[in-house]
Amino acid sequence: MGNTDEQQDEMLVLQSIYDSTVLTVEESEGFHCGTFLAQPTLPTPFTVIVPKLSNDGTYGNGKQEISLEHLPPICLKFELPKSYPSDSPPKFCLSCTWLTMQQLGILCKALDRLWHQDPYSVVLYRWMDFLQNEALCELRIEQRHSLGPLLLYLSKKKHYSARHASQPRLRLKQCLKYPGDAHYDDRAFKEQLDPSLLLCSLTDYNSKKKQDVFQQQWLHCQVCMNEKLGSQFLVFFGCNHYFCKECMSSFFRIQIESGSASFLRCPQEGCTSQASPPQVKELVGEALCNKYEAMLLSTYLDTLADLTYCPRLHCQCPVVLDPDLTLAECPSCHFVFCIYCKMVYHGVEPCRLKPDERREIRDRYVAATGTEKLEMERRYGKRTLQLLVVESLSQDWMNENSKKCPHCNVSIEKQDGCNKMTCWRCGTHFCWLCVTTLKSISNPYQHFNDPASPCFNKLFHGVEGLEEIDDVHDIGEFL
Repeated sequence: MGNTDEQQDEMLVLQSIYDSTVLTVEESEGFHCGTFLAQPTLPTPFTVIVPKLSNDGTYGNGKQEISLEHLPPICLKFELPKSYPSDSPPKFCLSCTWLTMQQLGILCKALDRLWHQDPYSVVLYRWMDFLQNEALCELRIEQRHSLGPLLLYLSKKKHYSARHASQPRLRLKQCLKYPGDAHYDDRAFKEQLDPSLLLCSLTDYNSKKKQDVFQQQWLHCQVCMNEKLGSQFLVFFGCNHYFCKECMSSFFRIQIESGSASFLRCPQEGCTSQASPPQVKELVGEALCNKYEAMLLSTYLDTLADLTYCPRLHCQCPVVLDPDLTLAECPSCHFVFCIYCKMVYHGVEPCRLKPDERREIRDRYVAATGTEKLEMERRYGKRTLQLLVVESLSQDWMNENSKKCPHCNVSIEKQDGCNKMTCWRCGTHFCWLCVTTLKSISNPYQHFNDPASPCFNKLFHGVEGLEEIDDVHDIGEFL
């Protein structure tokens, strides 16, 4: 079999083993050439050690350790000469963002060694398998890898320009050389890279690769209990909990339509991670996502002390407050309102408050410190607050010690006597205990003599000094 046939067979075998995302092959000017991206198998756990950059741009003694599950591939570019495999090995070059030139040179020599172990035989598969499964062992990289030497090299060569032309084919032809006697192996090639971007490129690649691996796995949804591909799952950032998109879509739609935008959180019990706007848009569509973003904006605006909303229900436009004024004007409908009670602006007239609001303000004023009282007096007026305290305390006393006439609703205080009361205003007879009108004018005491009445035999119930009266006495004895 000739070299051409062996090369074609080797290319067919390699393309059947590796997919197009890992191996690309082309034929140009009669030569077979291609690129193989070797994804090294990392031990678990695997830590990258990065020296910290000083203010003067140099790397000091401090260091940062980052755990990674995936590293960018080692790139093998190859070209098969006419004499391969009968007389010579493939021409190749190696590049990798996280290896030094010396380390790439070690791998180049390892590939040479593999060729010499079985010369004049096809060798590309053994090279590719070596780069994937044995490269780290060859470089004596175990569970920790320091980027210090590489960063020092890149920082010194920050303005280093590539040795090869920018055109892909020309660069490949110039780069594919046999070993030379230079300080670095001529087949070790590094792209020009800013050292400050190296760490970002590694972490970005790790995140993307983890996502790719996740999407190809079969996973179990904790909501619907179904098993689906990872590409059909939503992963919450921060906590990494995942649930199927179908369940999360229904969950998000219900929350947004009910106005609970702050609850687009991870369903895992006790977890507070929140879905990002792009994730929400993917699952609920643009219309509901716009509503969600409007709700988030409204929630944020509510936290601003110098902003309120127009009190008109049909408007609700945000209104910026002037700290020196007690009025505000809506820029949309031009409604002028009091910033405190949200009613139409009433000048120096005190705000009209509901009973519950008056009681709450009174309690705050009574319990306030000196500074807090001055602030409340500036807002409500000192005289208004003093009257509010007096009126509120009086109202509390009346609520506790008096009852309303069931006919005219006037307040009545009971100081002494039996539980049959007569209103001082309208003359209505009523029971003090149950506040029921005594309908029998001729005998209003019948209410206390009726066994079916809740106040049976309770005419003097609660009257001091008369609790020991014998209940068997006829009520007429006290008339």
